[in-house]
Amino acid sequence: MKLKLIIRLLILGYIYMNSNLSIAQSSLDAIIGSVIDNNEVPIEAVAITLLHPKDSTYIKYTISNFDGNFSFEEVPPNSYLLQLSSLGFKSYFKNITYSNSQINLGTIILEEDLMELDGITLTAVVPVQIKQDTVSFSASSFKTNPDDNLEELLNKLPGVDIDSDGKVNAQGNDVAKIMVDGKEFFGGDPAVVLKNLSADDIYKIEIIDQKSEESQLTGVEDGNKEVVINFTLKKTKKSKGFGKASAGIGLDKRYFSNLNYNKFSSKTQFAVIGKFNNINVTGSNIQGFLKNTNGIDESEEEDSNSAKRTKSLSGFLKTGVAGFNIGHEFKKKEDFNVDYFYNLSENNGNSNSKRITFSNNNNFDYKANNYYSNSTNNHNLNLNYKNKSHKNYRLFIKGQFRADNVVSETERDGQYFISDSILATTNFNKNTIERNKTLSNISLNYFQKLNDSGRNFNIGFNTSLNTFKLNNNQNTFIERGLQNNNKSSREINTLRDESTRTNINNINFKYTEPLGGNNSLKLESYIKNERRGEDVNQYKTTIKTTSEEEILLYDYKHVLNSYQTRLAHAYNIPKFNSYIGVELQNIDRLFGVKKEPYITISNSYINPVTFLQYKPKKGQRYRFSYKKTIKTPNSYESSTVINDLNPFSIRKGNPDLKPEKINLFSLLSIIHNFKSGINFNTRIQYQHSNNGITRSIAVDDDFIKTTSYANNGQKSRFSSSLSFSKRMKKIGLRYTLKNRNLFTTSNSIINLQSNQVDTKDYSFSLILENNNKRIIDVKAGANYSINNTGFSIENDLDRKFSKQQYYSMVDYDFTKKLNFNTQFDYIIYKDNKFSSDQKLPLWNATLSYAFSNKKNDILKLVLIDLLDKNVDIYRNSTINFFEETTSESLGRYIILSFTHRLNRGKKK
Repeated sequence: MKLKLIIRLLILGYIYMNSNLSIAQSSLDAIIGSVIDNNEVPIEAVAITLLHPKDSTYIKYTISNFDGNFSFEEVPPNSYLLQLSSLGFKSYFKNITYSNSQINLGTIILEEDLMELDGITLTAVVPVQIKQDTVSFSASSFKTNPDDNLEELLNKLPGVDIDSDGKVNAQGNDVAKIMVDGKEFFGGDPAVVLKNLSADDIYKIEIIDQKSEESQLTGVEDGNKEVVINFTLKKTKKSKGFGKASAGIGLDKRYFSNLNYNKFSSKTQFAVIGKFNNINVTGSNIQGFLKNTNGIDESEEEDSNSAKRTKSLSGFLKTGVAGFNIGHEFKKKEDFNVDYFYNLSENNGNSNSKRITFSNNNNFDYKANNYYSNSTNNHNLNLNYKNKSHKNYRLFIKGQFRADNVVSETERDGQYFISDSILATTNFNKNTIERNKTLSNISLNYFQKLNDSGRNFNIGFNTSLNTFKLNNNQNTFIERGLQNNNKSSREINTLRDESTRTNINNINFKYTEPLGGNNSLKLESYIKNERRGEDVNQYKTTIKTTSEEEILLYDYKHVLNSYQTRLAHAYNIPKFNSYIGVELQNIDRLFGVKKEPYITISNSYINPVTFLQYKPKKGQRYRFSYKKTIKTPNSYESSTVINDLNPFSIRKGNPDLKPEKINLFSLLSIIHNFKSGINFNTRIQYQHSNNGITRSIAVDDDFIKTTSYANNGQKSRFSSSLSFSKRMKKIGLRYTLKNRNLFTTSNSIINLQSNQVDTKDYSFSLILENNNKRIIDVKAGANYSINNTGFSIENDLDRKFSKQQYYSMVDYDFTKKLNFNTQFDYIIYKDNKFSSDQKLPLWNATLSYAFSNKKNDILKLVLIDLLDKNVDIYRNSTINFFEETTSESLGRYIILSFTHRLNRGKKK
């Protein structure tokens, strides 16, 4: 009932906020006017920008509406340069002074830009330009430091946000891809692009609401769009090579080096990047490194019931990165791109874990000291061919090859305590693992336009091959009966060689038949074939009073075939899109150990799907979608073989599992008000599952946990997010409010007793920053997150933990050559199950000096973790235990670095 009440309140708040944000507040307008052409026709979507009169840097902007009217709200008193710009018209400039009295600019006439002079180019810097589905920003209108990367530049743009995971959001939409000069750069990976190109190399930034390939080909709007950011290089960067080289050395043998070289022509793009450091900087997608950096047992990760648990880069990390990107345009709209990226990381450190495990009345505590050392080698090759040169068809071919080698050594000294903190069992585990993974993937998509009315078809093919090889050498020494002096011990030595091969083939076919009147019929077919083979050779020796040997050999096979046929009706006009269909799906499964009878299961399902989208005007979008999907048990959930590699955590599958039926509802609202600068985005999602696949856990008196799986009732998941950003009236500040909520309910079985787990996660944040960032950039904020996890099996074990984070940042230019930046974070951890509430202050600072006005050579002093708080905290809640892990981190270091920039070009 509480959950339903919260859902209703959120939806009511959602409707209220949307209705209020749609209402124009003309009483707040400070500057108003209208714009027409020479024929007195109003011009829509003209970009009207307020600039600083001295250097023309950006302050704020708005656009004209359908009637050509425009207005600015909440303008601080000052002198401004007003600029009006629109494609095909000459830019209009006017100096104005605002002093708390409304300024009516009247009607402004924009003249058509028809002037062409031989040998003369007239250029005006346009801070903001609106063209159909593209918003373009001039990079020179935003203040950045000379050694800033593209990440720092994007953070200055209105309506753009980058979260802690590196995900980019623009005007309420998640950014799907980042390109350079319209071409993919290192596979379009935002982390690689944003961290390895300099802000000073960029001429303009385009935020593109890109249509689907089908819509681009046929010209029929289908509402399926993705947001893409394209960086256009300065022309001076295209005539010869450009980039930068940096190196630094500091206390405690800390060092780093970076290299970035690029050469772009009208037809060919070439780029090389390289990094080498021991200061925990990856320069790449951080998530790829976190999987092997903290030494925590990954086997429990899938059990987590709480919201996003972002792991941090703890320990001591040495990283090497090298990569290149080559792109070539054969002719207009036909190009080929290849990139290669290599990562080397070596990570080691120590951590301490505290865990409370419950199993009916058999509860116990677990403490462990962990040492880990990991070495990772990663190779990533991407190929991309696009041919959009023909008006009637399009061809896309993509390929990827990835190889990972991980060598991991861990030592874990664990202790099990029963009531009153009585030590009962100790467990010392030493593990050496080598993992080799490869991924090969190739996809082909062909779009064919059959006539001008919208008739078309699309055929796609994708095949992937994954291989996984594991060599595990594990030694475990266990002592039991310490609580009653009935001491016994055993030693287990396990050698396990495991090889897994997974091949997945997907074929899809889509046909669109126009019915007239913006209606169309869509026929879609999807075929999936997945084959997985697992070969295991395990040799185990157990030493008690005598030595016992056990050999486990098996070759396992798992085959999945899925056939889906969908018939749907689509209705598309510029402001409204709908897609309503029904799908027939048949799933066949075959699995089991080879040389034994296989288990075969076949099921058929009817899956409805609905998509509705309404766009009343530019900057507003409302979307509702519903779909039913089927989640089949994976190979280890339905496996007929027991995995006892970890003597304290045994896993076995359930071959009788049925597929899980999932109903997913989502509601999305995006409002980007160009007039007031308001950004308001909400997302609400509800997921309900029948035949939910849940875990069944049994824990015996020797603390050995056996995990299996069962179809145990229903599961539900409700999530919501809200982001509201607005400039504060007349004081030159912008505030951003964010809220995220996650509520999950699922059943599990603990020692044959049903256990309902309810998880509630809340996150609230407030960010304040100044709009005028010419000389000083100031940001301050607070974030509060809380997790409540309740267990029906024992109410007194309900857990609540929270994290408060307060932070501030100041970036100040003392002179044009001297810059100072400082950041301070204060984090408070609280947990009602662990008496280890911690307060963690973190302070970083940098001081940089450029030797010339062109800023080609920069000296920088970097001071990290000045208070030397060498600690990192990770928390986790699952269906039968909760845990806190404290790890050592890099701690304080100071580095002096030097950066040299190549081909900075002429300064305007």
